[in-house]
Amino acid sequence: MYSTPLKNLRYRWLCPGIQNTICIALTRHFFVLLFSLCVVSLQAQQSQTINFYLTPSISAELLNKNGTFIKDFLEKETGLSIKMVIPSSYDEMVDYFGADGSCFAIMSSQSYILANKKHGAVVKLRTVRFGHSVYYGQILTRASSGIKTIKDLQGKSIAYTDELSTSGYLYPKKMLEKNNVKPSKEIFAKKHDEVVKLVYEGKVDAGAAFYSPPATDGTLRDARVRIKDKYPDVEQKVITLVKTDAIPNDPIVFSKNFDPEAARKLYVALVKLASEAKGKQTLLELYGTEGFVKASDADYNSLRVVMGVTR
Repeated sequence: MYSTPLKNLRYRWLCPGIQNTICIALTRHFFVLLFSLCVVSLQAQQSQTINFYLTPSISAELLNKNGTFIKDFLEKETGLSIKMVIPSSYDEMVDYFGADGSCFAIMSSQSYILANKKHGAVVKLRTVRFGHSVYYGQILTRASSGIKTIKDLQGKSIAYTDELSTSGYLYPKKMLEKNNVKPSKEIFAKKHDEVVKLVYEGKVDAGAAFYSPPATDGTLRDARVRIKDKYPDVEQKVITLVKTDAIPNDPIVFSKNFDPEAARKLYVALVKLASEAKGKQTLLELYGTEGFVKASDADYNSLRVVMGVTR
């Protein structure tokens, strides 16, 4: 009845060398298997197409031109397969983070808060514009409108970009509410350049768009620059009525379960992109971006307060 266990016990005592040899062999096989699984995982990750979303805040022409260059650069630097996607709206971009298992995006700060709340999206970087990691919203009006203060917008018409735009809606709208100003008409033009155009052409009394201070030589850096080629006098005809509090710059956001090694590769590649002449030019033309800095979720807590969103 007990012969087999006793026999095994006897051989364990008599042949310890055999046991050691077996243990070493098993250990080697384990690490070979583990390494093989890692290689297979990396190969699968590189063959899987990763969606790269761009905020539809400017013209489709500029998004396609500059976005394609960025996509190609990132693919070359990382070895990853990337597909550029331009959502039809800010809302759609947020929804993609709930349906897409592997994606990343340059998105508005407000969109990030919602994507994080709803789908666990993670911020890794945020953009730098003109040496700053914050920017502003503004309310624009025509110089000839007679509108001098925010109170003068009572009963007037105003254009915003998108309801999920931080500078083109949320912050300017909060300013109006704080001053008890109720416009007679509010429309959404989707893009910052379209808002400026509507104000310039007199189709609305005011508009909300992004604002960055002018350069030291006076060069325009806010949303008006988007239509200056077509309307050279836009800086004189459309003026800033008021600007908002500071807003944390647009984040680079990754889906909840994005592979950490792939994210690291993209992080390094984006920083390299911003350090090269052609890359810097592309980023500037796309979103006025000069570079990237590390970011954390806590950087956007002040925005959560404005939005009334809890973590």
